[in-house]
Amino acid sequence: MPRKSCKGTSVQEARYTPEGLEYDRKLVIVDAKTHVAVTARDISKMILIDPKVHPDESDPYGGKIEISFPADSDCEPFSIPLRPTQDLLETWPMVDNAAVWKSRNDGYVVQSLDPDAAYGPDTPSETLSNFLGRNVLLVFKGPRPRWAKPTSAFPQLKANVAFQDGYPILIATDSSLEDMAKRVRVAADAEGDGEDTFQIHGLDKEVWKEKELAMERFRPNIVIGGEGLIAYDEERWEEVEVGQDHGKMLLVSLCTRCQAGTQH
Repeated sequence: MPRKSCKGTSVQEARYTPEGLEYDRKLVIVDAKTHVAVTARDISKMILIDPKVHPDESDPYGGKIEISFPADSDCEPFSIPLRPTQDLLETWPMVDNAAVWKSRNDGYVVQSLDPDAAYGPDTPSETLSNFLGRNVLLVFKGPRPRWAKPTSAFPQLKANVAFQDGYPILIATDSSLEDMAKRVRVAADAEGDGEDTFQIHGLDKEVWKEKELAMERFRPNIVIGGEGLIAYDEERWEEVEVGQDHGKMLLVSLCTRCQAGTQH
């Protein structure tokens, strides 16, 4: 998910960096005045914004991220550098207080490389502002480290993140999604609102009687499937080994998911 709260791309493999999967959440949309992150919790239509990664090692910036919008939005797609060089970044305006939750981060306001872009250099932010109906900036993560919050089990935790909510990697299992999908369907089909009725606050019952719950709504980076997995097994795991001799991932915290998962 190159940009926080927008669509993701399913891949079978990815490079890992100390901040998470390569290209994951390196971009964030912030309010143009306060520089506080704007997410799908604020504007649900953000999940309709579609960033696609196109690597190209012959390109001076390693390729591009193409960002498109629904056909009925009247917003033209635009592209930005996949791996902007330091020389390029130094030509972009900088902010030093892009806020994700309580952390303040530095970052660069993304500029267009296309001389014919609709709004000139400011095309990325202007196009997003038009789509979202709010003045926003598209910001690329700056060099200052953003440290993950230590947990009671790992008080000395030293993990660096980009614009993820909490930690570099989020893991989920297919079996957990299957169980959650059953719970959503039960809540959608339930009649009445008595104490014994299973309910999900804010659930649009008519929509979820027919709609399938997709894994993307929970925003995991790694989805694990296979026989023998029990729903929510991942909540009890301590570490995950990756392939043969590729290392291990330490699981340090559970992650609650917001109501955006069941919004339509």
